[in-house]
Amino acid sequence: MSIRESIQEEIKQATKARDHARLDTLRMAKGALLLKEKAKAKGATTTDAEVIETLRAEVRKRQQSLKIYQELDKPDEVEELVAEIAVIEAFLPQQLSEAALEKQVRAYLVEHPEMDHPGKLTGAMKKELGDAADGKVLNAVCRRVLE
Repeated sequence: MSIRESIQEEIKQATKARDHARLDTLRMAKGALLLKEKAKAKGATTTDAEVIETLRAEVRKRQQSLKIYQELDKPDEVEELVAEIAVIEAFLPQQLSEAALEKQVRAYLVEHPEMDHPGKLTGAMKKELGDAADGKVLNAVCRRVLE
């Protein structure tokens, strides 16, 4: 079952369970996917990679809003955004932990000792790891390892 189909199934379940917060979040995610599809050529479908990219963008938007609401000391909105992020992240592939990333980066550096710039190392590792690593976390790990 594709991610898009999973979201549609979860919408049905949330509707039956009358879980309005989850339902609203799933509908927003589905709306973002529909906008992505409309931007493509007519008749073209979105791949799972594009769906993942779109969902990650939705998570990033909510994380940015989360920081703002935390600064403004609005706990209700913070709680709501944390719940929305959790719902969306359930459809994304599991990210590697910082410890696992550090292990991967150190192994890469053993094979490629000429890498001495954090930006170049982050780019090379992002190509190698793909969606398994968050770019910001990966960059922080690369900087820490190279210091």
